[in-house]
Amino acid sequence: MKLDSIQFLRAVAASVVVYAHSIDLSQQYGGKSFQEGFHFLSDVGCIGVDLFFVISGFIITYVAGKYTGAKEGVKFLQKRFYRINPIYYIATALFIFTIMIRFWMVGRNYDLGSDQFIDSAIDTLIILPLSPNSFAPLLMIGWTLTFEWLFYIMFFATILSGIKRKILVLSGMIAALIALGYIFKPEDVRLTILTNAIMLEFLLGVIICQLYLQVKKVPVYLSAALLVAGLAWYVYLVFDTNPLIAAIGPILTGQLSMDRFLHWGIPSSFIFAGCIFLEKSGKLSWLWSNRLSRLVGDASYSIYLVHFSAFSLLNILYSKTGFFLPPDLAIFFHLFVALGVSIAFYWWVERPLLKWLQKPAKPATIKTTDIPAPPLPQAT
Repeated sequence: MKLDSIQFLRAVAASVVVYAHSIDLSQQYGGKSFQEGFHFLSDVGCIGVDLFFVISGFIITYVAGKYTGAKEGVKFLQKRFYRINPIYYIATALFIFTIMIRFWMVGRNYDLGSDQFIDSAIDTLIILPLSPNSFAPLLMIGWTLTFEWLFYIMFFATILSGIKRKILVLSGMIAALIALGYIFKPEDVRLTILTNAIMLEFLLGVIICQLYLQVKKVPVYLSAALLVAGLAWYVYLVFDTNPLIAAIGPILTGQLSMDRFLHWGIPSSFIFAGCIFLEKSGKLSWLWSNRLSRLVGDASYSIYLVHFSAFSLLNILYSKTGFFLPPDLAIFFHLFVALGVSIAFYWWVERPLLKWLQKPAKPATIKTTDIPAPPLPQAT
């Protein structure tokens, strides 16, 4: 299933995340830029993650909403593993490789045997936290995949239950876990993730999917109103937001997860719902179906994971040449380099790997020439 508007929104979500991190890289080398100092622009760029969560809730419900039973549940988890984990592991290895090059160029060793590295490597492989005290995957942006997998596991439970109205089971599970988190206020990071209010963003996507499937036609004015309201809310956030909700720590601990859901998750759901219902009504097809947004949308997962490796390569470049661009111009240079490297990764790594993983296994066949002929009857 590929709705063009979803590919467009994936492209937007990935691009704004990279843009926010491009501002950080420019600040590291070139000092303060106009964009970095423009209210909360650099923080709000991280809202692309929240849009991704809403999109994920929709897509999983659309694709696997009718799955039921253990066999289809295992099939669901297998497909999710193939889609998420191999590319994540390869992107992490690429990032570590670029970091090692940076260390080598300045005469330092990157200690692959340290306890910190080993703990982070385990966090990366498992994705879900094992330690009660910390969670720090090697590619730190991988924290979002922890919540992705938590959602997959919850959805898997609804498949096993055999209940058709999965939205009721999901809503009950997520609400109950969040309530337990507020009641007991756990400090164990495994429990703060399990009871995290950020999971409500996936639930918004699930609800929107149910509406999309059940409502044949949404008035165009209502879809447009949702889109405009979401965009207006985004603009408002640039001028007035809590920058701490862009940080990883307060989300993993659950301290600001509800704030992030209310301030970033809800407008993201407005934009998402407005776009998919406008496409369903046949509106703005010129926007959804352009080749650039399709390409960037298809490559969005690679862009999300690989752009830090691209930035690491830029760090190597700057260590050799010095920082040679005005900070504001450098931000867009970083953005385009990251998109270019990531799209190349998509074409040469992610795309062929997914095709290979998703290729159905060929049943064993026996050539007729391998079957011995029956013995001839003997004359008596």
